[in-house]
Amino acid sequence: MSKQDWANWIDDATSKNYIKHYEYKDFFNLKEIGFGGFGKVYRASWKNPRNILAIKSINDPNAKKIVYELKIHREVHFNDYIIKFHGVTISINNSNI
Repeated sequence: MSKQDWANWIDDATSKNYIKHYEYKDFFNLKEIGFGGFGKVYRASWKNPRNILAIKSINDPNAKKIVYELKIHREVHFNDYIIKFHGVTISINNSNI
């Protein structure tokens, strides 16, 4: 899957409300807290300081793995032992998702 296929998949998934898109500008107090296989993980506030979320920065060009991970996160939202997946955003500075 190419980067363009990945972008098309995200556009399609957000337009059909399978995945929610959040504006990157709505997040603040970003602080790097770790890293994983796809990129860095940040702690951030959303809309008010009490809404604290983890944001995973994805910079791996392998779109097939990214799409697979997003689908899995979307499907396991009912499990209390897995961090909830809320949606995607695109970083203004470096185009990471």
